[in-house]
Amino acid sequence: MQVLARNLAQRVSRSQAKSHFVYEMMFLQVISRYAYSTQRVKDIGQPTPASHPHLIFKGEVTPGIRIEEYIGRRKKLAELLPQNSLAIVSSAPVKMMTDVVPYTFRQEADYLYLTGCQQPGGVAVLSGERGLCMFMPESTPNDIAWQGEVAGVDAASKVFKAEQAYPISKLPEILSDMIRSSSKVFHNDQTASQKYTNLDEFKKSASLGKVKSLSSFTHELRLIKSPAELKLMRESASIACQGLLKTMLHSKGYPDEGILAAKVEYECRIRGAQRMA
Repeated sequence: MQVLARNLAQRVSRSQAKSHFVYEMMFLQVISRYAYSTQRVKDIGQPTPASHPHLIFKGEVTPGIRIEEYIGRRKKLAELLPQNSLAIVSSAPVKMMTDVVPYTFRQEADYLYLTGCQQPGGVAVLSGERGLCMFMPESTPNDIAWQGEVAGVDAASKVFKAEQAYPISKLPEILSDMIRSSSKVFHNDQTASQKYTNLDEFKKSASLGKVKSLSSFTHELRLIKSPAELKLMRESASIACQGLLKTMLHSKGYPDEGILAAKVEYECRIRGAQRMA
């Protein structure tokens, strides 16, 4: 048993040392690139290749997933939808722990899958005729001071490659016209937002039976994983395995459940995990 534990410790230590070495080398490259640069990096509220080149490579929107893959997902969904129909997907809302303290934000799965946007406050509308239209949140100076920058109309066009982009204040007018001219409207009723469900045109379409569930289409898309998605899944599994092994070695001296939970989360995060599933 002691030999097995020692072998596990050596294997994890080598893997951890390698991952730390790679991370440190990439970090040093970033520092050397930007330490003396006068170029201002645009903050859009989430990592980009310009702001976090050690995490996201050029051409990627989120770690490991390139913009071409997001565009391909949207194209496949548009092909699955009936002609002259709309798909409406809302970002997840911010959930509050107390009046002023939010829970850690977790994006709505379909919104992230189709746009790559990791932030709240937006609504995406997709159709075969119009492509992707994104309605983006508008920030006040007070919002920026307390919450930081967020992706706006400019980021929707340049980063997420939306064919059309508008501030969220324009949604009632523009989306109402889009719904009025569409034969069917698809959305996820489990994650629907009042930003559009309260629109008179949406209510009218629902009463006429034109509003349908989008889930079957997005589930079909996500059933078969792309090579990039498979790579991320393998990396995630590897991180979880290494974290569990380190925690197992730690458990004999520290059997408390809270300590072990903190240990496994620490070991996963230090290897690059954003959060625990």
